[in-house]
Amino acid sequence: MMGSSATQSATSDLAARLELTFRLLGKRIYLTSPGQLRTICPGLDKASIPLLVVLEERADARPSDLAFAVELDLSTVSRHLRQLEVLGLVTRRPDGADGRACRISLTAQGRDSLSTVRANRAVMLDEIFRGWPDAERHELRRLLDRLLAGLAALPVATSTPADPLPADPLEDSSSQPDGENAA
Repeated sequence: MMGSSATQSATSDLAARLELTFRLLGKRIYLTSPGQLRTICPGLDKASIPLLVVLEERADARPSDLAFAVELDLSTVSRHLRQLEVLGLVTRRPDGADGRACRISLTAQGRDSLSTVRANRAVMLDEIFRGWPDAERHELRRLLDRLLAGLAALPVATSTPADPLPADPLEDSSSQPDGENAA
């Protein structure tokens, strides 16, 4: 069947293009120059930022919970946590329920550093989206939400239900195109 083969090829091409696009987005969306990170906190690396984000959302977490949340192995997360602790961005305390385990929390310096990283990223994204019409920004958000929902529905052992995305600060009911529901 020629149609089936052509469809499969088109799907493979789309998958390959999306994989490349997401890999590049993943690298560039958190692109903060090493100089910017050194200014924020000397020794902080961009690979540790997702851990700070999860710790902000889930205070007092076990390293194994963090590893699951960022989908990395425990040894990698433990290495990052040791560095974040040395930098004063996180604290470690024994787990009262299990003496073998520990709990990790953000420090005030960790929250401040994460806030600065986010502010830098917001400036970058504001610059990128400045020329985009509202309708296109909303359409991008809608399509990404749909993609995330589809990915979250897959029966993959490491996937977790997608957390609802935070409200879009650019979005308000007065700027939505007619007929578009707030997501």
